[in-house]
Amino acid sequence: MSSPSSEAVERRLLNALWWAKVQSAGPLEVEPDTPAVAGLTRATSQDGSTVWLVPTLPSGAGHTVLEEMGTPPVAVEQPNETARVLSICVACCWTDRSGPAWPGSVGTLAQVRSVYAGMRGRPEQSSDLTLIIGSLRRLHATHWLLWNEKSAEVRLGPRTVTWTATDLSTLRDLCRHLPDPPPAVLTSAPTPEPDHDPLPAAEPEAADE
Repeated sequence: MSSPSSEAVERRLLNALWWAKVQSAGPLEVEPDTPAVAGLTRATSQDGSTVWLVPTLPSGAGHTVLEEMGTPPVAVEQPNETARVLSICVACCWTDRSGPAWPGSVGTLAQVRSVYAGMRGRPEQSSDLTLIIGSLRRLHATHWLLWNEKSAEVRLGPRTVTWTATDLSTLRDLCRHLPDPPPAVLTSAPTPEPDHDPLPAAEPEAADE
């Protein structure tokens, strides 16, 4: 049987291993039975099948600290457009704003394009899609969003689990000032199965002879 001191050493080694993984790859998607790791927040997926391990950010962490923790800030390329698309995705995916943002619901590219055009106060232009897709890719790379380019669907990323109550209050106010997105039409929605009658069909009565 392991002594308390050896168990503590094993625990520190395990934490160090997970932190090395996070620092090299950013937030990690793991199995639900993965043990908790000190300093890493657990963000459980909507269906509970996986868990993200996200560094718990210290208050006022600067760029260097964020880079070291494997959670770089939003890419500076096209910062205004990237921030705009993130706010739109929050409005589309955070449908129950009485609770936390994570994990939220699935949004679509069509919703994002609609809100983007309404936010800019003009009809959609040919260049808008290029800007939107570029921003979605950058936000996916930094784990603010989970962008599925094949299905054109988006979810909030695991880093949103670190938003504080103050952050969420600010985002609620922002969402109230954005155009309402149209209903989401999902390509990955499961096809409902037909209802089955649990009772067997009655046997036809024999004709009187």
